[in-house]
Amino acid sequence: MNALAYVVSLLVLGTFGMRTMMPLRIAALASNVSLIAYSLVSHLYLVLLLQVILLPINLWRLIEIIQLARRLRGAVSEDSVFKALLPFAGVRWVKSGEVIMRKGESSDAMYLVLEGQLWVEEAAAAVGPGSIVGEIGVLSSSHRRTATVSAKSECKLGVVSSVDFQQVYYTDPALGLSLVRLIIDRLTRDVEAGHLPEMEVSA
Repeated sequence: MNALAYVVSLLVLGTFGMRTMMPLRIAALASNVSLIAYSLVSHLYLVLLLQVILLPINLWRLIEIIQLARRLRGAVSEDSVFKALLPFAGVRWVKSGEVIMRKGESSDAMYLVLEGQLWVEEAAAAVGPGSIVGEIGVLSSSHRRTATVSAKSECKLGVVSSVDFQQVYYTDPALGLSLVRLIIDRLTRDVEAGHLPEMEVSA
């Protein structure tokens, strides 16, 4: 019984050292199982009841994380990143001519273009459905917009707040890497095409 108690303690302690959600859920499941065994041996029925409730919850959350990781892993195209972010986006309608972000402003969200077209002033380019804008401001340490973006027509936008994005990122950092790759590919493409005067295309 003493050995089992040590195992339980180490597993519970280990959960505090986890930085990402998948290892945390795995450690929590192991902790649940060991606590169930310890509770049965020690006749701690309240503890047993709690762990029996927590076990399926942790198992379900782990399944959700695995499913999300499969969707995100290897996603390097804008379309695949767009689809991965879509479930976490709120909806915002904007009128034609409305400015949704200005260069230098604090960045609190990135936008997915669902319908309509946006105009990126610094790149002198229109972006349509399936495009992502605002990702640089969310990912950068300064959290500042790098371009001014307005609605070229009435638009339906998906809004992913920086807080929500961080939660998704910590679930699987592959998404953050995919966005960085996307930004680099976009910058490289625009530099080669001569459309990028100041190394900026996204807000």
